[in-house]
Amino acid sequence: MIDTEKYAAATVMSRRDLATDLWVVRIRPDCELPFRPGQYVTLGLELDGRIVERPYSIASDPAEEEVELFIERVPDGELSAPLHDVPIGQTTLVRKRCKGLFLKDAPVLDQPHLFVATVTGIAPFVSILRSLRRRQLSGEWNADQPVLALQGASRSDELGYENELRELAASCDWFTYVPTISRPWDEPEWPGETGRVEDVMRKHADAAGLTPGHGAVYLCGHPGMITNGHGIMRRQGFDDKAIREEQYWPD
Repeated sequence: MIDTEKYAAATVMSRRDLATDLWVVRIRPDCELPFRPGQYVTLGLELDGRIVERPYSIASDPAEEEVELFIERVPDGELSAPLHDVPIGQTTLVRKRCKGLFLKDAPVLDQPHLFVATVTGIAPFVSILRSLRRRQLSGEWNADQPVLALQGASRSDELGYENELRELAASCDWFTYVPTISRPWDEPEWPGETGRVEDVMRKHADAAGLTPGHGAVYLCGHPGMITNGHGIMRRQGFDDKAIREEQYWPD
């Protein structure tokens, strides 16, 4: 029996497949599901008589009618593999409460922001950037400091929101987007940064005006990147309170 006090159904409304194991999906829960940028939703499927569930960071703006997620299918993943096969029009389970404190204090007043992500770790940053742009256009928020988003991936087809973020950067003088790939030999015509995202962090953080005591740093994605990125910013003089982290672990 499904606990209807805890779970609702969520219909898969659309999907956009990127690389073999990466896709963007939009779902519509059968209940109100309020959230703020940076929070995650827990999806589940009933498999072999039990509910298997995992948290996924939300990429959509809270003002959107559907919930958008950027998901990686892990080989033999207990949930991500069967979740990848759920067709449009079918349903998953969704917990009725979103959680997470990652971006609770963002944007930090009068501070430049550095968002650093690996692949699907860009999702919470997309959520807040969409929200900030909407609020700016409605006059609710005014950008007074730069916002910089760095996203790392092995190849460019893993940069799920590259086009959207490039367009945002082109239309907003307060926002800069820098993608980087770590396997440039697979894409010799790639025009952007190369190397792991933490390899280019320091250069772009300096260019954006982040200094100890004047800059909010957010790291999201692979644990190795977070460990390295945290160390880089600590050596630059940032204290732990200025560095927020959200680690993504394999399914």
